[in-house]
Amino acid sequence: MARKVSRKNAGLLKWIRAAAFIALTGWALSTLSFTPIAAAWGIAVGIGATALLAPGIAVLLSIVAMGIPLLAADFIVGVAFLVIGFAASQFLSEENGWPFLLTLAAFMFTTIPGGPVWAVAIVAGYIMGSSEGAAAGVLAILAIEVAGLLAGKPGLGLVHAGGAPAAALIDVASGPANLLSFDWLSASLDTIDPDSLLETIGQARGKTLLAIQPLLWGAGAAVVGAIAKASKDRSRPIIMIAAVGIGVAVLAAGSWAAFRSIGDAPPSVAQFGLALVTSFIAALAYIAVWERAFPRIVVKQAMVKTGTMSNEDADVDELLRLIANAEDELATKHTTRATVMITDMKSFSKMTEEEGSFASAKTIQRHRDLLLPVIERNGGRGKSTGGDGLVAAFQSETGAVQAAAEMQDLLRERAETHSTERAIVIRIGIASGEVVLDKGGRPFIGNGLNLAARVMNLADGGQIFVTHGVADAVGALPGISTASHGDFALKNIAEPVSLVEVLWMPGQQPAAPLIQRD
Repeated sequence: MARKVSRKNAGLLKWIRAAAFIALTGWALSTLSFTPIAAAWGIAVGIGATALLAPGIAVLLSIVAMGIPLLAADFIVGVAFLVIGFAASQFLSEENGWPFLLTLAAFMFTTIPGGPVWAVAIVAGYIMGSSEGAAAGVLAILAIEVAGLLAGKPGLGLVHAGGAPAAALIDVASGPANLLSFDWLSASLDTIDPDSLLETIGQARGKTLLAIQPLLWGAGAAVVGAIAKASKDRSRPIIMIAAVGIGVAVLAAGSWAAFRSIGDAPPSVAQFGLALVTSFIAALAYIAVWERAFPRIVVKQAMVKTGTMSNEDADVDELLRLIANAEDELATKHTTRATVMITDMKSFSKMTEEEGSFASAKTIQRHRDLLLPVIERNGGRGKSTGGDGLVAAFQSETGAVQAAAEMQDLLRERAETHSTERAIVIRIGIASGEVVLDKGGRPFIGNGLNLAARVMNLADGGQIFVTHGVADAVGALPGISTASHGDFALKNIAEPVSLVEVLWMPGQQPAAPLIQRD
């Protein structure tokens, strides 16, 4: 079965999104003095209905609708808005249009004294992640700055815009009585003046602050996104409170310092403090509802394509590929922490060449029949990787290490007592971490599986390598000793890993990891 990441109550979420499109687009058109006003709200309702089926198209329609009054006010500004809007539409349509809605919400909050304008960057970071959330936050603040500058506004709420009333380029309030007649188009074309746009930009006040504000919003969103990603359960209240609190603190402190850097104070200290409180409350409330009412869920789907590997037969390379492509989406409540074991048969390719596919298949089956019961006996749930290896999940590090030692000892005894059979020699890697389990409790994907595979790759036949964390958790076991090999930088693993060899046989001497051998 294939797996698709969706959200609980997705049907309700579609209607909420449509309502948000209606409310925010209607508000935006009203603010832009779209006339007649009844037509503005009619367009907003139509866009909301479109959002039910195609949010991306709804975003484009909203951009076109908002571009009309801007074209009437200043043709060059209107064209620039449409060009930039179309260029950014793909990003604005991500997550079913949430970046677009967040940008409109940011505009709306600037019109409310002490409104929760910083909540937009916080929500963007928490919901969309560090990179995309930061991009959404930067886009929102840039749009506000440009709008205020062109309208000749020194500031919009707590956002410095740098505009000068005398240099205002657009005045939507004095637009035509009926924008839909397009009688205004000829007059708008006649008044094209490119120099006026450059003059307005050149007269902007506090250009340093205009540059700092996007950096602050991007940083606030990135910090919140990083906290959410690093937490094992992002729906925990303490995680949400910490993320929102730190994000608001970054934006508030940074904004205050930025205003002071140009020798000015925020428009109103009281308004500044109120915005801090409302931003914290609004962001926390939004995120809490999002995580509790609309959490991510993994939905199983029937496979349409033929010839793909099932979960039961996926090999290690396929598992690692899936980790790289899908781990962020699967790292939800469906993950659990477990100790993961991965094995690999030494010289399997050589054996296949020498003995043929049929004999090799019999050897693989014998290897499974011998070792899977050992895994089960020690509290693990294992399966074949689809090739010459096994993968298993254990609830305890001790069970995994005991199973690994028994497996190696069993194969050694088998080789001594069945001299006519080709000896089976395996290497084993063990690590603990987050992992997604299938219905049988066997590992399918996750950080723990990735780490165990990388650890195993350093071992040779007959060796058991574990992480230092696993070795510490196990402690001393009868007949088993350990030897530390130091820290190693492993592919796709962020931090160096301390490697420990499990010496499962009396008198066994540690052997250097493969990458250290001549």
